[in-house]
Amino acid sequence: MTSPTHDVVMLGDPRLKAPTSAIDAADAGELLATLVTRLRELNGAGLAAPQIGVSVRAAIVEVRKTDVFPDRPETGLIQLLNPVVVERSAATTLDWEGCFSVPGYLGLTPRAERITVRCTTAAGETVTREFTGYTARVVQHEIDHLDGLVYLDRMPDLTSLTTAQNYLDHHRPTNPPTARTAG
Repeated sequence: MTSPTHDVVMLGDPRLKAPTSAIDAADAGELLATLVTRLRELNGAGLAAPQIGVSVRAAIVEVRKTDVFPDRPETGLIQLLNPVVVERSAATTLDWEGCFSVPGYLGLTPRAERITVRCTTAAGETVTREFTGYTARVVQHEIDHLDGLVYLDRMPDLTSLTTAQNYLDHHRPTNPPTARTAG
């Protein structure tokens, strides 16, 4: 039996750190469809093209509740082509993140609470979008992949790095505050 992440590019594979190229929306349809299908199979919040071995600036975000993060706010499908963060709030939140390319681990990672992103839509239109809270966290995580970074590169120290099981057993809040930014 193969792992659910068997075709995801893992930490240590040079493709995860390789520079990415811009992609034309006219050429992105099949890639975006593949990313959506794979993300839904993995039951995650986001996936970037380098994570499936394609070195272009394409990522998707679709946040759903999971067993590990049952309190996170859900989003519809967000497709990002050639995204660039043009503004970040000074306010940040330190919260838990995991990654398909670093399977089985989570760590406390700081992220801007609000970001503004310029990107191309699947229809080829250049737009500017603002993201806040957990969605901003996931978008930043995926754009990091397009820049050759993983969440470990953003952690202020590795002392919070833990296995997913230890997160569930020892770190997951039992009564998260209503305004909590899930990670």
